[in-house]
Amino acid sequence: MFLTFGTCLGQNSQVDLKAYFSESEITDLNMITDFFQSEFCGTTDRAKFGNCINSSFPKLNDWEYKHLRKKISWRKQKRLYSKISDSTFNKIWWISKATFLVSKPEHEHEIIVFSYNEIVIDWIRALGKSNKFLEYYAEKLKAVGGFTNINHISISLIENSEEWNLKDRNVQIFLAIHYLTQNDMLKRDRKVGRLEKRHIRELNRKAKKTEPNKT
Repeated sequence: MFLTFGTCLGQNSQVDLKAYFSESEITDLNMITDFFQSEFCGTTDRAKFGNCINSSFPKLNDWEYKHLRKKISWRKQKRLYSKISDSTFNKIWWISKATFLVSKPEHEHEIIVFSYNEIVIDWIRALGKSNKFLEYYAEKLKAVGGFTNINHISISLIENSEEWNLKDRNVQIFLAIHYLTQNDMLKRDRKVGRLEKRHIRELNRKAKKTEPNKT
């Protein structure tokens, strides 16, 4: 059983962040989460975090690509990165090289991924003791570094809302990290998005050509 973390940094949870992060890292995590909430909800009032997420449920159909993209400024997110320590950033994320293979020529670009840091995975696993999805997320994170379908959490928030304690600052921090990661993936290299759209259009054209003629 984890001890409840003190109130000096505004935490209220059964999972003690100090078991996983230093005090300076916890300060950064709060900064990250306040930024996400300010952008997404228009307020940093932590008591309103749950209501903000819940009120977004009608928009959760393709939330990350439409609602999230509009809400969070990529320019401001890059400025946030410069404010947090390298220790905090590198504990959560690292920047990897990737290649978009279906374009001609192939497009090499940078992509943000989770760090595979065992401490972060253990923290999410601890949260998973009261949330089956987060338990699954921790194991998936350890195995592949993330999800291929970025709507998984949004679906869980809707279908298993009783497991999500949105008043828990740990959960708020986790969601901020997850959705800011998705926002980064959408916006770090906008050419990737354009190439993906072009590739989808080409696939759709090919599919129409192969459709049998209707009689």
